[in-house]
Amino acid sequence: MLQKTSLLFFLKKIWKRFPPGLRFWLLWVLSATCLDPRPTPTSTNSMAILGAFRSSSGLAQGARLYANRVEREGHTVIRVDITKAMVQQPTFSLEESGAISLEEFMSMKLPCILVIHANPPQFHLILFKLGKHFLHNKKIIGYWAWELAVVPDVWRHALQYLDAVEVPSSFVRDALQDCTDKEVVVVPHVLEAPKLHKTTFACGGIVRCLFMFDMGSSFARKNPVAALEAFRLAFRPGEAELTFKVSSSQADHDSFEKLKQGCAHVPGVRIITEVMDADALEELYLQHDIYLSLHRSEGYGLTIHEALLYGLHVVATGWSGNMDFMDAPKAHAVPYSLVPMQEKNGAFKGLKARWAEADVTAAAEILRKLRLEILAEDRPAV
Repeated sequence: MLQKTSLLFFLKKIWKRFPPGLRFWLLWVLSATCLDPRPTPTSTNSMAILGAFRSSSGLAQGARLYANRVEREGHTVIRVDITKAMVQQPTFSLEESGAISLEEFMSMKLPCILVIHANPPQFHLILFKLGKHFLHNKKIIGYWAWELAVVPDVWRHALQYLDAVEVPSSFVRDALQDCTDKEVVVVPHVLEAPKLHKTTFACGGIVRCLFMFDMGSSFARKNPVAALEAFRLAFRPGEAELTFKVSSSQADHDSFEKLKQGCAHVPGVRIITEVMDADALEELYLQHDIYLSLHRSEGYGLTIHEALLYGLHVVATGWSGNMDFMDAPKAHAVPYSLVPMQEKNGAFKGLKARWAEADVTAAAEILRKLRLEILAEDRPAV
């Protein structure tokens, strides 16, 4: 099993080096060979949510939230883990995730609606794994999150295998709408209000900032270096602290080392890489005062939304998916400029698109003002 997993990750690395045109051609050949055009699906109320439930990624959390919502709406829900099929490292066991394996699900042969929380080309991998006989007469919904206004050819190709498209934000809807005659429906993440809420700020007179991100979700897009620079410009030593909560640090070793070196030169900055359960993550949020995200683009911005619900101030780039909910009183949108994207690796390779470059100086000014406001609010009245 270990050798098989290692082989999958080796193949994933090779795949990332392929030119976009070659990737698209290979997927087109495999799709034509392994999958039928979509037949009319059978009607059913049962719903199978296919997601990386054993992973700690944002896509996995999105699948959990989706499953919880449709279950509350009265659907019969089966949670199906596709972490390994998506060539991702599992963090939790099947028992901890509350899901069943893909193999067990396929053996059940139940009529159901499939909602697949996997972006192309991982979406293609899931279809290949399921096979045309299993997929026959099943309604397929793709729940996709994309971070650019330009959509790759592989996404356009995958649309033909869907009966419906659902996305978390208006930003993603606008990107996909011109690629298909199918309706693209915005189904935002429904986050339950946390039991605990931030009430005390700047304990000990120190303002604490937080940013959480996954190294496997494009280091350049998450742009923690800009957050570090805004923090450095905003505060003098001893005034504030900054915590980076980093997942999948092994996914981009060189960039992670670059971040560590940068943090070592700024007082009050720490990096956390440990895996945290829901209780530990809640405590982490509540230990901080400001959530700082100077991302270049977000399909939704789940951690930004979570931070707002916990009562933190949020300083985030004023562009892309997070703008659907950045109207909260403690949300502070950072001005930006749209600049050409120059990614040469990963999912964005070869795309001619633009994304946001947050104004770091403006972000630092927002942080400085917030510190003064927080300290003034915390000071007892005379």
